[in-house]
Amino acid sequence: MKNANFSGEWLAGSLAKIGIGASDPLLVAFSGGLDSTVLLHALSQLARPALRAVHINHGLQPGAQAWSELAVQKAAEYGVACEVVTVEVRRQGQGWEAAARTARYEALASCLRSGEVLVVAHHANDQAETVLLQLLRGAGLAGAGGMIPVRPFGGGRLARPLLGIGHAALAQYAAREGLSFVTDESNADARFARNYIRRAVWPLIAARWPKAHEALVRGARLGHEAHALLGQYLALDVRRCTDAEGALLLAEFCALNPSAQPFVLRAWIQERGGRAPSESSCRTVLTALRIIPRSRLQVLRLPGGGVLRRYRDRAFWGVDTVPAEAPGPWDGLWDPTCDYPLPGTQRRLVAYEVRGQGLRRDQLSGRPLVVKSRVPGARVLIPGRGHRTLKKLLQELGVAPWERAGAVFVFDAEALIAIPGYWVCDQFRAGPLDWGLVLTIETIETP
Repeated sequence: MKNANFSGEWLAGSLAKIGIGASDPLLVAFSGGLDSTVLLHALSQLARPALRAVHINHGLQPGAQAWSELAVQKAAEYGVACEVVTVEVRRQGQGWEAAARTARYEALASCLRSGEVLVVAHHANDQAETVLLQLLRGAGLAGAGGMIPVRPFGGGRLARPLLGIGHAALAQYAAREGLSFVTDESNADARFARNYIRRAVWPLIAARWPKAHEALVRGARLGHEAHALLGQYLALDVRRCTDAEGALLLAEFCALNPSAQPFVLRAWIQERGGRAPSESSCRTVLTALRIIPRSRLQVLRLPGGGVLRRYRDRAFWGVDTVPAEAPGPWDGLWDPTCDYPLPGTQRRLVAYEVRGQGLRRDQLSGRPLVVKSRVPGARVLIPGRGHRTLKKLLQELGVAPWERAGAVFVFDAEALIAIPGYWVCDQFRAGPLDWGLVLTIETIETP
Protein backbone atom coordinates (compact mmCIF):
# COMPACT_ATOMS: atom_id res chain seq x y z
CA MET A 1 0.00 0.00 0.00
CA LYS A 2 2.97 2.36 0.44
CA ASN A 3 2.78 5.25 -2.07
CA ALA A 4 0.35 3.20 -4.18
CA ASN A 5 -1.00 5.00 -7.23
CA PHE A 6 -4.09 3.34 -8.69
CA SER A 7 -4.25 2.80 -12.45
CA GLY A 8 -5.46 0.27 -14.98
CA GLU A 9 -1.98 -1.25 -15.07
CA TRP A 10 -1.97 -1.63 -11.30
CA LEU A 11 -5.37 -3.34 -11.45
CA ALA A 12 -4.25 -5.73 -14.21
CA GLY A 13 -1.26 -6.72 -12.11
CA SER A 14 -3.40 -7.25 -9.02
CA LEU A 15 -5.82 -9.48 -10.95
CA ALA A 16 -2.94 -11.54 -12.29
CA LYS A 17 -1.44 -11.86 -8.81
CA ILE A 18 -4.62 -13.51 -7.46
CA GLY A 19 -4.95 -15.84 -10.44
CA ILE A 20 -7.46 -13.98 -12.62
CA GLY A 21 -6.33 -14.30 -16.24
CA ALA A 22 -6.69 -11.67 -18.95
CA SER A 23 -9.29 -13.79 -20.76
CA ASP A 24 -11.40 -14.71 -17.72
CA PRO A 25 -14.97 -13.36 -17.99
CA LEU A 26 -15.75 -10.79 -15.29
CA LEU A 27 -18.97 -9.67 -13.63
CA VAL A 28 -18.57 -6.43 -11.64
CA ALA A 29 -20.78 -5.79 -8.61
CA PHE A 30 -21.60 -2.17 -9.47
CA SER A 31 -23.33 -0.08 -6.80
CA GLY A 32 -22.56 3.21 -8.52
CA GLY A 33 -20.55 4.47 -5.52
CA LEU A 34 -16.99 5.73 -5.73
CA ASP A 35 -15.21 2.39 -5.23
CA SER A 36 -17.18 0.28 -7.71
CA THR A 37 -17.24 3.16 -10.23
CA VAL A 38 -13.43 3.33 -10.18
CA LEU A 39 -13.23 -0.46 -10.50
CA LEU A 40 -15.63 -0.66 -13.46
CA HIS A 41 -14.03 2.30 -15.25
CA ALA A 42 -10.51 0.89 -14.87
CA LEU A 43 -11.60 -2.55 -16.09
CA SER A 44 -13.32 -1.02 -19.09
CA GLN A 45 -10.03 0.67 -20.03
CA LEU A 46 -8.27 -2.71 -20.07
CA ALA A 47 -10.41 -3.84 -23.03
CA ARG A 48 -11.16 -7.24 -21.53
CA PRO A 49 -13.06 -9.56 -23.91
CA ALA A 50 -15.91 -10.43 -21.51
CA LEU A 51 -16.94 -7.74 -19.03
CA ARG A 52 -20.39 -7.00 -17.67
CA ALA A 53 -21.90 -5.45 -14.55
CA VAL A 54 -24.80 -6.07 -12.20
CA HIS A 55 -26.48 -3.56 -9.89
CA ILE A 56 -28.43 -4.82 -6.87
CA ASN A 57 -31.42 -2.68 -5.89
CA HIS A 58 -32.22 -3.37 -2.22
CA GLY A 59 -35.17 -0.98 -2.25
CA LEU A 60 -34.20 0.33 1.20
CA GLN A 61 -33.50 3.95 0.19
CA PRO A 62 -35.89 6.51 -1.37
CA GLY A 63 -33.50 7.04 -4.27
CA ALA A 64 -32.87 3.35 -4.95
CA GLN A 65 -34.67 3.34 -8.31
CA ALA A 66 -32.86 6.46 -9.50
CA TRP A 67 -29.53 4.90 -8.48
CA SER A 68 -30.34 1.81 -10.54
CA GLU A 69 -31.08 3.90 -13.60
CA LEU A 70 -27.91 5.91 -13.08
CA ALA A 71 -25.84 2.72 -12.72
CA VAL A 72 -27.11 1.41 -16.06
CA GLN A 73 -26.42 4.79 -17.70
CA LYS A 74 -22.93 5.10 -16.21
CA ALA A 75 -21.95 1.53 -17.19
CA ALA A 76 -23.14 2.21 -20.74
CA GLU A 77 -20.84 5.26 -20.89
CA TYR A 78 -17.97 2.85 -20.16
CA GLY A 79 -19.19 0.45 -22.85
CA VAL A 80 -20.36 -2.15 -20.32
CA ALA A 81 -23.82 -3.75 -20.17
CA CYS A 82 -25.35 -3.55 -16.68
CA GLU A 83 -28.19 -5.72 -15.36
CA VAL A 84 -30.36 -4.50 -12.48
CA VAL A 85 -31.63 -7.06 -9.96
CA THR A 86 -34.18 -6.05 -7.36
CA VAL A 87 -34.11 -8.01 -4.09
CA GLU A 88 -36.35 -8.20 -1.05
CA VAL A 89 -34.41 -7.82 2.19
CA ARG A 90 -35.74 -10.01 5.00
CA ARG A 91 -34.16 -9.71 8.41
CA GLN A 92 -34.88 -13.27 9.66
CA GLY A 93 -33.15 -12.64 12.98
CA GLN A 94 -30.38 -10.53 11.42
CA GLY A 95 -29.78 -6.78 11.53
CA TRP A 96 -30.63 -4.78 8.42
CA GLU A 97 -26.96 -4.51 7.45
CA ALA A 98 -26.40 -8.28 7.58
CA ALA A 99 -29.77 -9.02 5.95
CA ALA A 100 -29.02 -6.70 3.03
CA ARG A 101 -25.61 -8.31 2.58
CA THR A 102 -27.16 -11.80 2.56
CA ALA A 103 -29.76 -10.77 -0.04
CA ARG A 104 -27.11 -9.06 -2.15
CA TYR A 105 -24.76 -12.03 -2.33
CA GLU A 106 -27.58 -14.47 -3.01
CA ALA A 107 -28.61 -12.30 -5.97
CA LEU A 108 -25.01 -11.96 -7.18
CA ALA A 109 -24.54 -15.74 -7.03
CA SER A 110 -27.68 -16.25 -9.11
CA CYS A 111 -26.38 -13.82 -11.76
CA LEU A 112 -22.93 -15.38 -12.02
CA ARG A 113 -22.41 -17.59 -15.06
CA SER A 114 -20.41 -20.80 -14.99
CA GLY A 115 -16.68 -20.03 -14.93
CA GLU A 116 -17.26 -16.29 -14.47
CA VAL A 117 -15.49 -14.18 -11.84
CA LEU A 118 -17.49 -11.81 -9.66
CA VAL A 119 -15.31 -8.76 -8.96
CA VAL A 120 -16.15 -6.57 -5.96
CA ALA A 121 -14.57 -3.25 -4.95
CA HIS A 122 -13.53 -3.92 -1.35
CA HIS A 123 -10.27 -2.07 -0.70
CA ALA A 124 -7.61 -1.86 2.01
CA ASN A 125 -9.66 0.41 4.29
CA ASP A 126 -12.56 -2.05 4.10
CA GLN A 127 -10.16 -4.88 4.93
CA ALA A 128 -8.82 -3.06 7.99
CA GLU A 129 -12.35 -2.32 9.22
CA THR A 130 -13.35 -5.95 8.67
CA VAL A 131 -10.39 -7.25 10.69
CA LEU A 132 -11.15 -4.87 13.56
CA LEU A 133 -14.85 -5.80 13.58
CA GLN A 134 -14.03 -9.51 13.51
CA LEU A 135 -11.63 -9.20 16.42
CA LEU A 136 -14.19 -7.20 18.42
CA ARG A 137 -16.65 -10.05 17.82
CA GLY A 138 -14.16 -12.56 19.21
CA ALA A 139 -13.31 -14.20 15.89
CA GLY A 140 -10.41 -16.62 15.65
CA LEU A 141 -7.60 -16.94 13.15
CA ALA A 142 -9.96 -17.12 10.16
CA GLY A 143 -11.62 -13.84 11.19
CA ALA A 144 -8.25 -12.20 11.74
CA GLY A 145 -7.46 -13.05 8.11
CA GLY A 146 -10.22 -10.71 6.99
CA MET A 147 -11.58 -10.91 3.47
CA ILE A 148 -9.95 -13.43 1.12
CA PRO A 149 -8.62 -12.02 -2.19
CA VAL A 150 -10.19 -14.82 -4.25
CA ARG A 151 -12.42 -17.77 -3.39
CA PRO A 152 -14.98 -20.10 -4.97
CA PHE A 153 -18.40 -18.50 -5.32
CA GLY A 154 -21.57 -19.67 -7.04
CA GLY A 155 -20.63 -21.24 -10.35
CA GLY A 156 -17.31 -19.42 -10.49
CA ARG A 157 -15.13 -17.28 -8.22
CA LEU A 158 -15.32 -14.08 -6.19
CA ALA A 159 -12.32 -11.73 -6.47
CA ARG A 160 -11.28 -8.65 -4.51
CA PRO A 161 -8.36 -7.14 -6.47
CA LEU A 162 -8.42 -3.80 -4.59
CA LEU A 163 -7.48 -5.14 -1.13
CA GLY A 164 -3.93 -3.91 -1.66
CA ILE A 165 -4.83 -0.26 -2.21
CA GLY A 166 -6.49 2.37 -0.06
CA HIS A 167 -9.59 4.51 -0.46
CA ALA A 168 -7.53 7.69 -0.94
CA ALA A 169 -5.83 6.28 -4.07
CA LEU A 170 -9.22 5.37 -5.54
CA ALA A 171 -10.55 8.87 -4.82
CA GLN A 172 -7.50 10.36 -6.54
CA TYR A 173 -8.14 8.20 -9.62
CA ALA A 174 -11.81 9.28 -9.72
CA ALA A 175 -10.79 12.96 -9.55
CA ARG A 176 -8.09 12.51 -12.18
CA GLU A 177 -10.48 10.77 -14.59
CA GLY A 178 -13.41 13.10 -13.83
CA LEU A 179 -15.68 10.25 -12.69
CA SER A 180 -19.06 10.95 -11.13
CA PHE A 181 -20.70 8.59 -8.64
CA VAL A 182 -23.58 8.35 -6.16
CA THR A 183 -23.22 8.78 -2.41
CA ASP A 184 -25.29 6.51 -0.20
CA GLU A 185 -26.55 8.61 2.72
CA SER A 186 -26.96 5.46 4.83
CA ASN A 187 -23.15 5.23 4.97
CA ALA A 188 -23.28 8.04 7.52
CA ASP A 189 -25.71 6.17 9.80
CA ALA A 190 -23.65 5.31 12.89
CA ARG A 191 -26.25 2.75 14.01
CA PHE A 192 -24.54 0.31 11.65
CA ALA A 193 -21.38 -1.21 13.10
CA ARG A 194 -19.14 -0.63 10.10
CA ASN A 195 -20.25 2.99 9.78
CA TYR A 196 -19.57 3.55 13.48
CA ILE A 197 -16.06 2.14 13.10
CA ARG A 198 -15.45 4.29 10.02
CA ARG A 199 -16.89 7.54 11.37
CA ALA A 200 -16.18 7.47 15.10
CA VAL A 201 -13.39 4.98 15.79
CA TRP A 202 -10.97 5.24 12.88
CA PRO A 203 -10.32 8.97 13.18
CA LEU A 204 -9.14 8.38 16.77
CA ILE A 205 -6.98 5.42 15.77
CA ALA A 206 -5.49 7.24 12.77
CA ALA A 207 -4.66 10.27 14.90
CA ARG A 208 -2.48 8.10 17.14
CA TRP A 209 -1.37 5.49 14.59
CA PRO A 210 -1.39 7.04 11.07
CA LYS A 211 -0.47 3.73 9.41
CA ALA A 212 -3.03 1.63 11.27
CA HIS A 213 -4.78 0.61 8.03
CA GLU A 214 -1.55 -0.68 6.55
CA ALA A 215 -0.70 -2.58 9.73
CA LEU A 216 -4.10 -4.30 9.93
CA VAL A 217 -4.03 -5.20 6.23
CA ARG A 218 -0.59 -6.72 6.72
CA GLY A 219 -1.86 -8.56 9.80
CA ALA A 220 -4.81 -9.84 7.78
CA ARG A 221 -2.48 -11.19 5.12
CA LEU A 222 -0.32 -12.95 7.72
CA GLY A 223 -3.43 -14.28 9.46
CA HIS A 224 -4.75 -15.65 6.19
CA GLU A 225 -1.42 -17.33 5.44
CA ALA A 226 -1.30 -18.85 8.93
CA HIS A 227 -4.90 -20.07 8.60
CA ALA A 228 -4.11 -21.67 5.25
CA LEU A 229 -1.08 -23.42 6.75
CA LEU A 230 -3.13 -24.60 9.73
CA GLY A 231 -5.69 -25.97 7.29
CA GLN A 232 -3.06 -28.17 5.68
CA TYR A 233 -2.10 -29.70 9.02
CA LEU A 234 -5.75 -30.09 10.02
CA ALA A 235 -6.44 -31.96 6.78
CA LEU A 236 -3.83 -34.53 7.79
CA ASP A 237 -5.41 -35.03 11.22
CA VAL A 238 -8.92 -35.20 9.75
CA ARG A 239 -7.77 -37.84 7.26
CA ARG A 240 -6.14 -39.85 10.05
CA CYS A 241 -9.34 -39.75 12.14
CA THR A 242 -11.80 -40.52 9.31
CA ASP A 243 -12.67 -43.95 7.93
CA ALA A 244 -13.62 -44.93 4.38
CA GLU A 245 -17.30 -44.16 5.09
CA GLY A 246 -16.52 -40.64 6.26
CA ALA A 247 -17.17 -41.43 9.93
CA LEU A 248 -15.05 -39.93 12.71
CA LEU A 249 -12.98 -42.61 14.47
CA LEU A 250 -13.35 -41.68 18.12
CA ALA A 251 -10.33 -43.58 19.45
CA GLU A 252 -7.99 -41.78 17.06
CA PHE A 253 -9.78 -38.47 17.58
CA CYS A 254 -9.63 -38.59 21.38
CA ALA A 255 -5.92 -39.48 21.19
CA LEU A 256 -5.22 -36.07 19.63
CA ASN A 257 -3.94 -33.21 21.74
CA PRO A 258 -7.04 -31.71 23.45
CA SER A 259 -6.17 -28.27 22.07
CA ALA A 260 -6.29 -29.67 18.53
CA GLN A 261 -9.62 -31.50 18.91
CA PRO A 262 -11.94 -28.47 18.42
CA PHE A 263 -10.13 -27.51 15.21
CA VAL A 264 -10.22 -31.05 13.86
CA LEU A 265 -13.90 -31.42 14.77
CA ARG A 266 -14.83 -28.21 12.95
CA ALA A 267 -12.77 -29.15 9.89
CA TRP A 268 -14.32 -32.64 9.80
CA ILE A 269 -17.86 -31.22 9.99
CA GLN A 270 -17.11 -28.66 7.27
CA GLU A 271 -15.75 -31.41 5.00
CA ARG A 272 -19.11 -33.16 5.40
CA GLY A 273 -20.89 -29.98 4.24
CA GLY A 274 -21.92 -28.79 7.71
CA ARG A 275 -21.45 -25.42 9.38
CA ALA A 276 -18.60 -25.27 11.87
CA PRO A 277 -20.04 -25.16 15.42
CA SER A 278 -19.44 -22.23 17.73
CA GLU A 279 -16.95 -22.43 20.58
CA SER A 280 -19.67 -23.29 23.13
CA SER A 281 -21.29 -25.88 20.83
CA CYS A 282 -17.86 -27.40 20.23
CA ARG A 283 -17.32 -27.80 23.95
CA THR A 284 -20.70 -29.54 24.28
CA VAL A 285 -19.89 -31.99 21.49
CA LEU A 286 -16.40 -32.75 22.79
CA THR A 287 -17.70 -33.42 26.31
CA ALA A 288 -20.32 -35.81 24.91
CA LEU A 289 -17.86 -37.66 22.68
CA ARG A 290 -15.46 -38.26 25.55
CA ILE A 291 -18.17 -40.08 27.54
CA ILE A 292 -19.16 -43.59 26.47
CA PRO A 293 -22.96 -43.78 26.80
CA ARG A 294 -24.53 -46.94 28.20
CA SER A 295 -26.35 -47.58 24.93
CA ARG A 296 -23.26 -46.61 22.88
CA LEU A 297 -25.64 -44.34 20.95
CA GLN A 298 -25.77 -40.54 21.02
CA VAL A 299 -27.64 -38.04 18.90
CA LEU A 300 -26.51 -34.41 19.18
CA ARG A 301 -28.36 -31.64 17.31
CA LEU A 302 -26.54 -28.35 16.82
CA PRO A 303 -27.52 -24.90 15.53
CA GLY A 304 -27.37 -24.71 11.76
CA GLY A 305 -29.39 -27.85 11.04
CA GLY A 306 -26.66 -30.43 11.62
CA VAL A 307 -26.87 -33.59 13.65
CA LEU A 308 -24.00 -35.68 14.97
CA ARG A 309 -24.79 -39.34 15.65
CA ARG A 310 -22.35 -41.45 17.62
CA TYR A 311 -22.61 -45.25 17.48
CA ARG A 312 -20.07 -47.47 19.16
CA ASP A 313 -16.64 -46.01 18.36
CA ARG A 314 -17.59 -43.82 15.40
CA ALA A 315 -19.43 -40.55 14.85
CA PHE A 316 -21.43 -39.56 11.78
CA TRP A 317 -22.46 -36.10 10.61
CA GLY A 318 -25.55 -35.31 8.57
CA VAL A 319 -28.38 -32.89 7.98
CA ASP A 320 -31.06 -32.91 10.65
CA THR A 321 -34.20 -33.63 8.66
CA VAL A 322 -37.65 -34.73 9.70
CA PRO A 323 -37.74 -38.48 9.01
CA ALA A 324 -40.25 -39.54 6.41
CA GLU A 325 -42.96 -41.89 7.59
CA ALA A 326 -41.68 -45.40 6.98
CA PRO A 327 -43.86 -47.58 4.72
CA GLY A 328 -45.41 -50.68 6.21
CA PRO A 329 -43.76 -54.10 5.80
CA TRP A 330 -43.48 -55.12 2.15
CA ASP A 331 -41.96 -57.84 0.00
CA GLY A 332 -41.81 -58.71 -3.68
CA LEU A 333 -40.15 -60.80 -6.37
CA TRP A 334 -37.10 -59.35 -8.11
CA ASP A 335 -35.35 -60.22 -11.35
CA PRO A 336 -31.79 -58.91 -10.83
CA THR A 337 -31.57 -57.95 -14.51
CA CYS A 338 -34.03 -55.12 -13.73
CA ASP A 339 -34.06 -52.31 -11.20
CA TYR A 340 -36.41 -52.76 -8.25
CA PRO A 341 -38.12 -49.57 -6.94
CA LEU A 342 -38.46 -49.80 -3.15
CA PRO A 343 -42.09 -49.20 -2.08
CA GLY A 344 -42.83 -45.88 -0.41
CA THR A 345 -39.35 -44.43 -1.07
CA GLN A 346 -37.35 -42.59 -3.73
CA ARG A 347 -34.83 -45.45 -3.86
CA ARG A 348 -34.27 -48.53 -5.96
CA LEU A 349 -32.35 -51.79 -5.73
CA VAL A 350 -29.82 -52.29 -8.54
CA ALA A 351 -27.49 -55.21 -9.38
CA TYR A 352 -24.16 -54.69 -11.17
CA GLU A 353 -22.12 -57.52 -12.67
CA VAL A 354 -18.60 -57.48 -11.25
CA ARG A 355 -16.03 -60.27 -11.39
CA GLY A 356 -14.99 -61.54 -7.96
CA GLN A 357 -17.50 -59.50 -5.93
CA GLY A 358 -21.05 -59.82 -4.61
CA LEU A 359 -23.37 -62.80 -5.06
CA ARG A 360 -22.04 -65.60 -7.23
CA ARG A 361 -24.29 -65.39 -10.30
CA ASP A 362 -24.27 -69.07 -11.34
CA GLN A 363 -25.10 -70.22 -7.79
CA LEU A 364 -28.45 -68.49 -7.70
CA SER A 365 -31.45 -70.73 -8.30
CA GLY A 366 -32.55 -69.02 -11.50
CA ARG A 367 -35.84 -68.10 -9.87
CA PRO A 368 -36.61 -64.47 -9.06
CA LEU A 369 -35.13 -63.39 -5.74
CA VAL A 370 -37.35 -62.22 -2.90
CA VAL A 371 -36.82 -58.68 -1.58
CA LYS A 372 -38.21 -57.68 1.83
CA SER A 373 -38.20 -54.73 4.19
CA ARG A 374 -37.14 -55.09 7.78
CA VAL A 375 -39.74 -56.58 10.09
CA PRO A 376 -39.00 -55.94 13.81
CA GLY A 377 -38.48 -59.17 15.70
CA ALA A 378 -38.22 -61.27 12.55
CA ARG A 379 -35.89 -64.29 12.44
CA VAL A 380 -34.19 -65.38 9.24
CA LEU A 381 -32.35 -68.49 8.04
CA ILE A 382 -28.69 -67.89 7.19
CA PRO A 383 -27.06 -70.84 5.41
CA GLY A 384 -24.39 -72.38 7.62
CA ARG A 385 -25.42 -70.31 10.66
CA GLY A 386 -29.02 -71.26 11.34
CA HIS A 387 -31.73 -68.83 12.35
CA ARG A 388 -30.89 -65.36 13.62
CA THR A 389 -32.93 -62.28 14.48
CA LEU A 390 -32.50 -59.40 12.08
CA LYS A 391 -31.69 -57.07 14.97
CA LYS A 392 -28.85 -59.31 16.14
CA LEU A 393 -27.46 -59.68 12.62
CA LEU A 394 -27.52 -55.91 12.00
CA GLN A 395 -25.79 -55.32 15.34
CA GLU A 396 -23.06 -57.83 14.38
CA LEU A 397 -22.57 -56.00 11.09
CA GLY A 398 -22.24 -52.66 12.89
CA VAL A 399 -25.20 -51.09 11.09
CA ALA A 400 -26.08 -47.90 12.95
CA PRO A 401 -29.57 -47.82 14.50
CA TRP A 402 -30.74 -44.88 12.35
CA GLU A 403 -29.79 -46.80 9.19
CA ARG A 404 -31.54 -50.06 10.06
CA ALA A 405 -35.03 -48.92 9.07
CA GLY A 406 -33.80 -48.40 5.50
CA ALA A 407 -32.06 -51.78 5.21
CA VAL A 408 -33.28 -54.15 2.47
CA PHE A 409 -33.04 -57.96 2.63
CA VAL A 410 -32.62 -60.30 -0.33
CA PHE A 411 -33.65 -63.97 -0.11
CA ASP A 412 -33.16 -67.00 -2.32
CA ALA A 413 -36.16 -69.17 -1.37
CA GLU A 414 -36.11 -69.09 2.46
CA ALA A 415 -32.43 -68.26 2.84
CA LEU A 416 -31.21 -64.69 3.50
CA ILE A 417 -28.31 -64.22 1.08
CA ALA A 418 -27.59 -60.48 1.08
CA ILE A 419 -28.22 -57.12 2.71
CA PRO A 420 -27.32 -54.61 -0.04
CA GLY A 421 -24.58 -52.26 1.07
CA TYR A 422 -23.73 -54.29 4.18
CA TRP A 423 -23.37 -58.04 3.78
CA VAL A 424 -23.23 -61.08 1.48
CA CYS A 425 -23.72 -64.64 2.76
CA ASP A 426 -20.41 -66.55 2.65
CA GLN A 427 -21.96 -69.57 0.91
CA PHE A 428 -23.22 -67.33 -1.94
CA ARG A 429 -20.16 -65.08 -2.23
CA ALA A 430 -18.44 -64.89 -5.63
CA GLY A 431 -14.88 -66.19 -5.81
CA PRO A 432 -12.00 -64.25 -7.41
CA LEU A 433 -12.73 -65.69 -10.89
CA ASP A 434 -16.52 -65.82 -10.63
CA TRP A 435 -18.95 -63.33 -12.08
CA GLY A 436 -20.90 -61.80 -9.22
CA LEU A 437 -23.81 -59.44 -8.64
CA VAL A 438 -23.05 -56.41 -6.47
CA LEU A 439 -26.32 -55.16 -4.99
CA THR A 440 -26.67 -51.45 -4.21
CA ILE A 441 -29.41 -49.06 -3.16
CA GLU A 442 -29.58 -45.90 -5.26
CA THR A 443 -31.62 -42.73 -5.01
CA ILE A 444 -34.07 -42.18 -7.85
CA GLU A 445 -33.39 -38.72 -9.27
CA THR A 446 -36.52 -36.83 -10.23
CA PRO A 447 -36.38 -34.24 -13.04
